[in-house]
Amino acid sequence: MATIVTLASSPSAASRTDAVLGHIERRLTVRGHDVQRVVIRDLPAEALLRADVADPQIAAVVAQIEAADAVVVTTPVYKAAYTGLLKTLLDVLPQYALRGKSVLPVATGGSAAHVLAVDYALRPVLVSLGAEHVTQGWFVLASDVQVFPADGGVLLSEAASRALHQVTESFLSHVARHRRGEVPALDDDVVLRVSPHDDVAAPLLEDLVVEYGTRYGLSTPHTQLTEVPVSDFEGPHGAFVVILRGGQTIAGGAIRRYDDTTAEVKRVWTNAQFRRQGLARRVLLELEKAAAGLGYRRIHLTTGPRQPEARALYLASGYLPAFDLHADPESIGPHAFDKELPAGTVRSASAAGGPGPASVDSAAPTAPDGAAVAAAGLRSYRDWGAA
Repeated sequence: MATIVTLASSPSAASRTDAVLGHIERRLTVRGHDVQRVVIRDLPAEALLRADVADPQIAAVVAQIEAADAVVVTTPVYKAAYTGLLKTLLDVLPQYALRGKSVLPVATGGSAAHVLAVDYALRPVLVSLGAEHVTQGWFVLASDVQVFPADGGVLLSEAASRALHQVTESFLSHVARHRRGEVPALDDDVVLRVSPHDDVAAPLLEDLVVEYGTRYGLSTPHTQLTEVPVSDFEGPHGAFVVILRGGQTIAGGAIRRYDDTTAEVKRVWTNAQFRRQGLARRVLLELEKAAAGLGYRRIHLTTGPRQPEARALYLASGYLPAFDLHADPESIGPHAFDKELPAGTVRSASAAGGPGPASVDSAAPTAPDGAAVAAAGLRSYRDWGAA
């Protein structure tokens, strides 16, 4: 485990920069690192401006940074430069305060005209402070970050999410490179049914915790993936599927028993670096195949209002929505979908060793009413999370 200090240099408490930093911190935390945030705006202003290293708070922060294994620096861009807040703190640091450390710089701004601010304004300063390696940073456009002030949730564009995943992984590879081993490459993607406790399932589960925590801003059983027992995704009533490429887990998902004839799809995920390759559709097909093999006749799933890509995936895959597609997503609560498995694909329950027989209601699904939602203990999406 590494100790990683993160520097929040936005002058505003509710900012896109802090939202992006929160997303990065979740990625670091879920990987087991000790993440310590320094909010520069909360430090004593007079001591900062006077570079008063004798001030107890300033001295503590300097010591904290010097003791860290690595540092993440975030800043909004003002007039093609990083913030004055960040400058005052960097000016206080000893000349080689970043010696031997990996540093990840990330900036946000309203215009692509400032995209080079990380490389031309911030990177040289970090190098001069002795950073062993300043990893490739990233500039995030403000339009790629949607913040939900009521609960702190954040919705990143696909491009921003993918880029932040990439630079964070590169940063972590330098932080812990001495512990990394090369994974042998395979010629083709491999589909495996595994236990959710297997090592190859860990990247999927860790990344979902990061994504759900970022988008919904709350720590609930659903965002922490503890809303159902992990054992539900194992036989005889469940299955957990992963797709490996070169030994790396790049996509996956799971099913569990919903009722006697229905499987519930959960944990559908694609590695951000491998999206737009049809992997999520492939995962769904594998899960439908697994459900049919266990004797299920129908698929049920839910997703959340801040997962438009998941909603589009399920609609494109033939799932019928049990909600009004034209309503405000935030007003709906859980977005439920259902799908009948094609006739002829379902094994008998006795042959499959799966759920027992029951009558199948072939009527199209209807939107759940308020009583049904209340019965499930769901007042709104805030009680939910994601599939």
